[in-house]
Amino acid sequence: MDGFSEEDMQRIYQMALEERQNTATGLLNQGKTVMALKEALRKPPLGSKDEQLKRDSFELVSDVVLGIKKADITNHIQELDDEHIDGLMRYVYYGLSTAENSNLWLDWHAKVVAYSGKGVIIRVMSERRSILERGGDN
Repeated sequence: MDGFSEEDMQRIYQMALEERQNTATGLLNQGKTVMALKEALRKPPLGSKDEQLKRDSFELVSDVVLGIKKADITNHIQELDDEHIDGLMRYVYYGLSTAENSNLWLDWHAKVVAYSGKGVIIRVMSERRSILERGGDN
């Protein structure tokens, strides 16, 4: 991990999450949902073994996604770059794995694939590091 201990990495992930939470929540409260979505997707805890950290990161993205009207989903996706889109799809799959708001996550899945193509599915499913991993088996 580039000279950092696992404990150091967890602290870094936690600080990044707290920064994203504060910024994204502020943007969401101002009605700046595109910026809030980009912020929520920034610095995901890829490869982290901390399940609570992954859950908290998902909750942040979920809160932002819940604040976006269904009719505006495509407009929001069009504002994202490829890295954000891949990150969004990771959270979509995480959301589907929880069985919470499944219809919402299915709507987002369909819109992401319609905009980005099926390659996003392949990239996210084949990526080694994921927020979906359970128990940190990297």
